[in-house]
Amino acid sequence: MISDFVHIQETTRIDLLYDVVMFSSFIFNGVILGFLSLAVVHWQLTKRVTSKVSTAIIGVVLLLCSFAMYIGRELRWSTWDIVTNPSSLLVDVSDRVLNPREHPQAFTTTISVFVLLTSVYIILWHIVRISRQQREK
Repeated sequence: MISDFVHIQETTRIDLLYDVVMFSSFIFNGVILGFLSLAVVHWQLTKRVTSKVSTAIIGVVLLLCSFAMYIGRELRWSTWDIVTNPSSLLVDVSDRVLNPREHPQAFTTTISVFVLLTSVYIILWHIVRISRQQREK
């Protein structure tokens, strides 16, 4: 969603402003709800496994999401391709995983998005923890 701003095209000033406000609203709400749902999963994981293990699992999830964003944005694969064209998708993805030096953009994009997602999630996780601690007092 975050990268969908590239689809905004300038027509008139009012239309452009309307598009930016609408995109921003949808993106903000989608991102916040996505991170909050991840925080709920994280919270439930901490009840079942150690804090380090639950944090590691969340880190792996964020890394996989970052790679998925690269696959969707740069390679132009969609979730439907898992059903309609699984062999080509598997070849494309496995080539980047098995030969990372031949695809430096995959590594750079994935790590950059991972840093962005992780930093935002860490801030949100601390806000959720503080809020829960305040309610428990």
